Amino acid sequence: MPSYPEIGEFVIATVTKIMPYGAFCSIDEYGKMEAFLHISEVSTGWVKNIREYVREGQKVVVMISRVDHEKRQVDVSLKRVSDNDRKRKLESYQLGQRAEKLLERAALKLKKNLPEALKEAGQPLIEEFGDLYPAFEAFKAGTVKTKLPPAWMKALKEVADSEIKEKRVHVRAHLTLQSFDGNGIEYVKDALVKVAGTPGVLVRYLGAPRYYVDVENKDYKSAEKTLSNLQALLEKEPKVEFSLQKVKA
Repeated sequence: MPSYPEIGEFVIATVTKIMPYGAFCSIDEYGKMEAFLHISEVSTGWVKNIREYVREGQKVVVMISRVDHEKRQVDVSLKRVSDNDRKRKLESYQLGQRAEKLLERAALKLKKNLPEALKEAGQPLIEEFGDLYPAFEAFKAGTVKTKLPPAWMKALKEVADSEIKEKRVHVRAHLTLQSFDGNGIEYVKDALVKVAGTPGVLVRYLGAPRYYVDVENKDYKSAEKTLSNLQALLEKEPKVEFSLQKVKA
C-alpha cells in the first residue's frame, strides 16, 4: 500500500487535468500520487472559471484536506495555503532538490547511483537531521554525529565544503559622527578608520555626518555583539560625538 501524506500537510503538486468543477493534480513528493482540487478549494472568493487560477502543467503548493485510504483518494486545497506557507514550502522543496543533487555528486565519487546513496547515506542522515540539506550544512560545520562508512563521510564532507556556503546574517545601523574640535575632521576620520577596521563591518557614506554601518556575522547574536563593541569603541573617542542606532528590518 502506498504511503499517504498527512491531513494538513503542505505539498508540491503538478496540475494534470482541469475540469469545470476542479482539477486533478499529481503530488510530486509522493510518487506522483493523484489528488483532486475541488473548485470550492481554489480561492476564498467565488470562482467562475478555474482556469483563471490554475493551468495544466503548473506546480502549486497545496494543503492536504482529506485522505481516504480505502478509496485511495486524496483531496487538496489551494485557498488554505497562505503566502508564508507557500514561501516556506517552496524553500524547503528547493533545498530538498538541491540536497539530492549534492548526494548524487557524493555518490559519483564512490561510483554509486542515487538509490544506493539514499539507502546507504541519505536515510541515516535524514533520521538524524529530519531533512537532507541540514545534514550537508552539518558536514560543512563538522557537526555530523551519524556513523557512516569512512568513504561516505569523506565524499559527503568534500561535497559540502565545496558547495555549501556558510550562513551569514546582516544587521544595519545608522551612524552619525561629529567633532567640534579645531582638528575635528581628523578625529572623525580616525574614528571611521577604527569602525571600518572592525572585522565584518562595512561603512557606507551617506553624506556627512551620516553613515550606514553594515555588520555581517554568523548569527544575529554575534552581529549584535559587534554593534555593542562598536558602541564601546566610539565611547573611547572623547573628541567625537556620535550616535549609533540599529535600523529595524
